[in-house]
Amino acid sequence: MEKLMKKCRQFFAGTVITLFAGAASATLIIDNSTLGYYNDNLGDLADAYGPDFFPAENVTEGDPTINPISEPDLSLTPELGGWLNGDFSNPEWSSGPVSIPANWAVNSETAIAYEFTLTESSYVSVNIGVDNGIYAWFDGEYAFGAMRRSGAFPNEYSFGTTLLAGTHYLQLLREDHGGSTGYIISATATAVPEPATLALMGLGLLGLGLSRRKA
Repeated sequence: MEKLMKKCRQFFAGTVITLFAGAASATLIIDNSTLGYYNDNLGDLADAYGPDFFPAENVTEGDPTINPISEPDLSLTPELGGWLNGDFSNPEWSSGPVSIPANWAVNSETAIAYEFTLTESSYVSVNIGVDNGIYAWFDGEYAFGAMRRSGAFPNEYSFGTTLLAGTHYLQLLREDHGGSTGYIISATATAVPEPATLALMGLGLLGLGLSRRKA
């Protein structure tokens, strides 16, 4: 019986993964044409607030390559207001969603917030290319940070998380060290099964496996 149960568990796990992989498809939710809240009135934050704002710049002077980077101290930037809580009432922000430019003023930082809605629990995967640095949050929770010299190219950085159905924000802070700027983004959502759905699938497949064994 123990061997039978083990085989059934293996059968269930493999079948669920196969079925889910076959049924799930990624839906594009953000690209360079997506509108977002935009703040290009930040100036050079590292120059204004010192190295405490960008901890990574304490490590290497100039234009370093660092991945990952710790979260910057946003308490030093009143210009951003309550953007990590979905509040864009600060006058530095655009009055509503606007087109996000791929380039911005050299030696300055800009902030972006994309609002999107999921109809079901999904894994949100983000691919970004940026010159020079990027810091990212999902609904105010720090998710990723990195910087690298040279230009922006597709899929330079990738990160993601699983989010429940509902309205969410992807919040980004773009950093530049001079010379040029660049930005490319795409984000997809792939539905993931709820735990209750997995449990029901497991019971059904387990029963199927036992019935086959008895036959």
